[in-house]
Amino acid sequence: MSKEMVKDTKDKIADFKRFSFVLLSLSAFLYIGSIVPFDGKETADQLVLLSTSYVSIAIALFFYRKISLWKKQLKEES
Repeated sequence: MSKEMVKDTKDKIADFKRFSFVLLSLSAFLYIGSIVPFDGKETADQLVLLSTSYVSIAIALFFYRKISLWKKQLKEES
């Protein structure tokens, strides 16, 4: 693996870590919004918030999986 590819992979790892942190923060915010009671909130709204929260957690887990594969690849190449 060339130095340029190693640098590119390390940059991707850093970006994906940031993306996954933002997605986890978003999912926590949406989950809190789904459990806090207020007037006018319907069951459909609550389901949308919960499902969006779960989807963002799933995407964050996918990103973490990619990060671990790239780290393993970098370790094997060095």
